[in-house]
Amino acid sequence: MSLIVAEDLVKKYGRVVAVDGLYLNVEEGAITGLIGPNGAGKTTTIKIVLGLLKPDRGHVEVFGQEPWDNPYLRELVGVVHEKAYFPSYQKVLDYIRRVCRIFGIPEARAHEVLGLVGLEDAYDRQIKALSAGMLQRFAIAHAIIHEPKLIVADEMTANLDPEGRSLLLDLVVNINKKEKTTFLLSSHILPELSRVCDSVAIINRGKVYAAGKLSELYEKYATEIIRINVEKPEKLAAELEKLSYIENIKTDARGISVRTAKGEEENLYEDAAKLAKKAKTKILGIETGSASLEELYRLVVTNENKKV
Repeated sequence: MSLIVAEDLVKKYGRVVAVDGLYLNVEEGAITGLIGPNGAGKTTTIKIVLGLLKPDRGHVEVFGQEPWDNPYLRELVGVVHEKAYFPSYQKVLDYIRRVCRIFGIPEARAHEVLGLVGLEDAYDRQIKALSAGMLQRFAIAHAIIHEPKLIVADEMTANLDPEGRSLLLDLVVNINKKEKTTFLLSSHILPELSRVCDSVAIINRGKVYAAGKLSELYEKYATEIIRINVEKPEKLAAELEKLSYIENIKTDARGISVRTAKGEEENLYEDAAKLAKKAKTKILGIETGSASLEELYRLVVTNENKKV
């Protein structure tokens, strides 16, 4: 079952086209990543999904209903923003209890959600005294208090350090399993998302270039990706770039990611060994089909731009 369906969405701000014929589908029970660079149209898309913006063209349904000016959907959806703002002088438990009263649910739920996000030791702390990571966990507690079926999070890990992002994403997985909550996560920080998302929608220039389960996208776009772990990546990469069947190559501190023309993988294994000797470096290992989410994003965007 699809909880979010968007078809041919267009939204302009004056002459700027923020969303340009966008299609999106989010399945019930999944953790779906809406991934792309800043300015790609992620936040505008999310605001349309939440009913905060009305599209200039196209159609969107959330739980089978139009979200624009639809108070009923607020009972079914929780929201986590990039920068959460709450009454700074209120205490953590007092505030969540007040939210319980607003939704008409037992105040015992406040203890339950604060325990779920690991803030049971911060009941009497003022919200302003929470660290950035704790504040985002508090924002999640606020978002799930009414047991929504869907949580939409816009760049919720953007202002956190790597450890904070990891803890928050572990929390998302935990809530997804325990509360059976569907997530739509918008982010331009890709490495962590690959370990929590079931599926992704790759957005660029206001369009979704590719969407689906990660396994399917890797099979479609990254089957010819080969990862070479080598002592001196830059030297070997300079030699590999001369090969006619190399379509894309990227180096980092740990090695090289290479995309070959279809059917050329075996040739690369042989040529890489020869060229490593020429470059006076040592190959430590070769893996096939080991593209990262960042590499997948780049491959999809490159492939789709060629069609334009």
